[in-house]
Amino acid sequence: MTNNNPLDALGEFPLIARIVELLGDAAAADILVPSGDDAAAWLETTPGIAVATIDALTEGTHWRADTMSMADVGWRAVAANVSDLAAMGATPGTLLVAASLGPAITLADLDGFVEGLADSCRAHGVRVAGGDIVRGPATMFSIAAYGRVDLVGNATEDTPLLRRSSARVGDAVAVSGHPGASGAGLALIEAGRTSESEATPLLEAHRRPRARTALGHAAVEAGIRCAIDVSDGVLQDLDHVAEQSGVGIEIDCDALPLQPAARALLGDASALDLALGGGEDFELLLTGAEATLRSLSSSEVPVTVIGRVVAEHPGETVARDAQGTVYEAPQRGWDQLAGDGAR
Repeated sequence: MTNNNPLDALGEFPLIARIVELLGDAAAADILVPSGDDAAAWLETTPGIAVATIDALTEGTHWRADTMSMADVGWRAVAANVSDLAAMGATPGTLLVAASLGPAITLADLDGFVEGLADSCRAHGVRVAGGDIVRGPATMFSIAAYGRVDLVGNATEDTPLLRRSSARVGDAVAVSGHPGASGAGLALIEAGRTSESEATPLLEAHRRPRARTALGHAAVEAGIRCAIDVSDGVLQDLDHVAEQSGVGIEIDCDALPLQPAARALLGDASALDLALGGGEDFELLLTGAEATLRSLSSSEVPVTVIGRVVAEHPGETVARDAQGTVYEAPQRGWDQLAGDGAR
């Protein structure tokens, strides 16, 4: 039988060459050992802490063809990994990308993914050093991201990293941007409301999020030592901080900086629930001195104080309404292994 799929007809190594060409300046061609060898290698020129993370995106779980383009998938694959480095206060540098290509993916699909990935690399200041590509039963992309934190002075006294385990009783809790915007964008896509005029910032938040690298740097420089990115949902992600720090966290629902478009298009109640449990915003949650946290705010990336760290209910985050009553959100966040794992 004749194979009419140009992707299969191209073959593995010509396909890799095509990907490198499409990446353009997003490919790390000038490192010590670039793509094409058994492993990539690059020089470290100054003392520092290596920071690494890895993430996977699977079709049907992390994206669907009816909610975003393959270029959007490529963009988000980079943003999600860089966001993990930002949450540590690290400077992102190099990516390794592995792809398992399902039976339905086309050459045009893969080209779109690579183009979106390259655009996101340029926007986030990272480059691809290498990777791997195989056929599989479903399409999946996995990215390993490598960054660093430069050391200045005696790092043993104060390691310049943002950690989930560094929240202290009395700290204020703050969040960047507008949590819930990504979930609101997905809700509008699923409802067929993408053409509404106010939907644009919500669709952008879902399909083309920005990692908060500069904010992570600024937080470290200001003396903040605790952060986590909002990947699963504000409540669930703060639960991780509470558990690892051995503290409780309380947030004020009225203080959450809801995206105005989400409130206008979906209503206050839905916008609140998406902010608490929607996830995939890739904003930063930080704890520290209130004045310091407020000083990190800018017109481009606002930082809003939304709560405090307490000694009560260690390991748990509690949301309260304006009357101080505990608010039970319908969803605290996303669990990768719960149910079918799909968003």
